[in-house]
Amino acid sequence: MTQSTAAKIFEANLSIVVVADASLRRRCHTILAAEHIASRGASLADAHRVLRRYRPSVLLLDAARSPRRALDALPLLRRLSPNAGVLLLGRRPASSTLLLEAARRGAWGHLAERDLSRDLPKAVRMVADRQSWLPRRLSAAIVAELIRGHVEERN
Repeated sequence: MTQSTAAKIFEANLSIVVVADASLRRRCHTILAAEHIASRGASLADAHRVLRRYRPSVLLLDAARSPRRALDALPLLRRLSPNAGVLLLGRRPASSTLLLEAARRGAWGHLAERDLSRDLPKAVRMVADRQSWLPRRLSAAIVAELIRGHVEERN
């Protein structure tokens, strides 16, 4: 099997659910469709039904309008679809505080809306493969915070 064939089979097995407002869902669907990655959309109110039915490998969760609301919804969404990797979609690059809290609640990463066209397909593939998707500029701050928290727990 060629690498190209393997990639097509992998992407055919990808199941993506986009929980966001209608305009962000359309934008994500368009970007993913150009890469031959199918996705389904839902509002936060319909997410429970869609997650139970489709059991996605990746859940794209809109945190742009209300990061707090997305963080509050994360534990329940993870229980409904425990095998889904969650990627938060934000209006702007996330702070290390938001990313740490999102990770504690089960998210695998964050992608700013301005980077969707360039990075969404790659981010989806990485999260589906259980790899994090974090802004490079925050990686050191996140690791430092995790280490600091670990040291405080031990003392």
